[in-house]
Amino acid sequence: MQRPLCAQNSFLMKLSLLLCLFASAALAQLGPNGATASFKGSLPPKPTADLSTAQAQALQKDLSAVTDAFQSVKKHPNAADADIFIKAVRYALEFHEWYDKKPEDGIKKATALLDEAKKRIESLKKNETPWMSGTGEKVLGFYSKIDGSPQPYGVEVPDGLDFGAGKKPVPMWVWLHGRGDTATDLSFVYGRLMAKKRGQFTPAGTIVIHPFGRYCNGWKSAGETDALEARDDAKARFNVDHNRIALAGFSMGGAGAWSLGAHFTGDWACVHTGAGFVDVKRYTKLTPETFPSWYEQKLWGVYDVPDYVANFHNVPLISYSGEVDTQRDSAEYMTQILKAEGIIRPHLIGPGMPHKYHPEVIKEVQKLVEEAVAKGREEWPSEIHIQTRTLAYNQIKWVKLTALEQHWKESRLNASLDANTNIINISTKGVTGFEITPPPGAMTVSVDGKEIQPKAEAGVWKFSRAGKSWVNTAAPTTHVKKPGLQGPIEDGLKSAFLVVLPDSKGGSGTVDAWVEVESNHFLKRWKSLMRGDALVKAAGDVTAADMASHHLVLWGTPATNSLIAKILPDKMPLAWSAKTVAVGTQSFPALNHVPVLCYPNPLSPEKYVILNSGLTFREAHDRTNSIQNPKLPDWAILDITEPPNSEAAGKVVAADFFDEHWQVLKRVKSPTAKE
Repeated sequence: MQRPLCAQNSFLMKLSLLLCLFASAALAQLGPNGATASFKGSLPPKPTADLSTAQAQALQKDLSAVTDAFQSVKKHPNAADADIFIKAVRYALEFHEWYDKKPEDGIKKATALLDEAKKRIESLKKNETPWMSGTGEKVLGFYSKIDGSPQPYGVEVPDGLDFGAGKKPVPMWVWLHGRGDTATDLSFVYGRLMAKKRGQFTPAGTIVIHPFGRYCNGWKSAGETDALEARDDAKARFNVDHNRIALAGFSMGGAGAWSLGAHFTGDWACVHTGAGFVDVKRYTKLTPETFPSWYEQKLWGVYDVPDYVANFHNVPLISYSGEVDTQRDSAEYMTQILKAEGIIRPHLIGPGMPHKYHPEVIKEVQKLVEEAVAKGREEWPSEIHIQTRTLAYNQIKWVKLTALEQHWKESRLNASLDANTNIINISTKGVTGFEITPPPGAMTVSVDGKEIQPKAEAGVWKFSRAGKSWVNTAAPTTHVKKPGLQGPIEDGLKSAFLVVLPDSKGGSGTVDAWVEVESNHFLKRWKSLMRGDALVKAAGDVTAADMASHHLVLWGTPATNSLIAKILPDKMPLAWSAKTVAVGTQSFPALNHVPVLCYPNPLSPEKYVILNSGLTFREAHDRTNSIQNPKLPDWAILDITEPPNSEAAGKVVAADFFDEHWQVLKRVKSPTAKE
């Protein structure tokens, strides 16, 4: 039935107003300074109500007493459940993380955490963990494999849920929180412990966990690892059904759900994205005149979700946006990208809503996710689709990529099992090696139109490309880029690493001073932003066992760091003498230039050495989580006559990626060149 003219006009006026609101909102995703609204100039921010010297000293005295008491239980398997409270207060004191209206409120929170730590220490002495019993809200901890630091996460166990060893495995949601500049350990742990506030979703008969995510990094870098480690810790404790785990989040957590959903698609029964950015260029509204260096643009491919969109063929995806939310633009953009891949997913809209859930639409979202979780993840789906730009994200269920033609270009593999012939049909683009753990019934493989009889190695079929042909052998693993060893510089900081400081003096005074400043900067930044105490040794104290289990972050020069001197000669594509620093054909004075790079450790080839670099995104990039991304490729030369600042450790005068064999590319490409 046609609307009356007046009704049509009214409708059109409302529609026009709505579109104007949406357009202006979309243009205002970030403030005029390019920052999120919550950013106060630093992470963590300056205190709102700092403690007096006397208050800080009194709290430090209490903290020291609890820390001493903890030593008696620090080797207990559940020691992290107490250690998270101690660390929260320690960091709050060190970084002045007091964000309440008055100091006494901060002291109240810290005291509550120390009191809980005391109770848990006493229980651990008796080998008891009463906080694990029963239902309700819990705060737990685990020791991260990255740096051994205690990391917290919250848990909601619904009333009446029967869980644990010997019981029926239970479903679980992993909920990723939004940005909170003041939500440091103290705030996060206290909120989960004392507030007892349930999350936005309360699915029936389902555990919901709330990872900390190492604070405020957009669920990238160590934040990505944290979410997966929290999930795995909860899986083990609560006897979770690994085929019925959903990933969800809102705002920064929505961005995290987009990212972890796209990069680890095979892990989830369902992915729910509530708002959240999906890329750098579009979200921050960059234009060619404002693009960063060519290699940083390539490195957008580490996290930009559109570069992994085909992976959503493998999992149910459900999105939500408020009708006038500024971040709806990203979800609508993803609708277009998904549609181009032949993927149509539910995108629920909250009528009239800004950046939050509509009270009725959230029920629809929960229902859809619960249905997908009840159905469960298929361990052996008949089809697998993989899209990636790096071997850091190389596996979905029964297919794993092992070699690429060229990193940072699009690579794809599509696999399908023909039920009639029991042939797995594979098509590839940019892939030169892969492995299959064959699904039940599979007998043989056809790769890019050519049938190949597989050879099983420990139940795994391995294939590699030789020229234009595929063969049933594994891809080479010696001195090639491979999963876990593919760069860029920051890649090694997502798993276990050891910071190795100089063990002598005698280098260039300018370089030595820079090394001291930058190594200290990294250690402090890792602690303040990534919320962990990095493991540190002097070069002379590093053991073979250290090298076998850790990437080494080496600081210094061949004259000041004995490990650098040991691995450089003829073992790395870097010539570094007292006079010059050279990579390939490019050479610079060693007096005021420093090389930074990642490379397979010649003394432990399954691990990296990272030379003179920590996190390459710095304080200026904290203004929005969307740009907390790698800023340098596999190697770079820094001119340190330009001192470190909030954006860089020095002036980049040369930088590039290594090729797929860790060799220097035969080219000289200026950092300021345009792609």
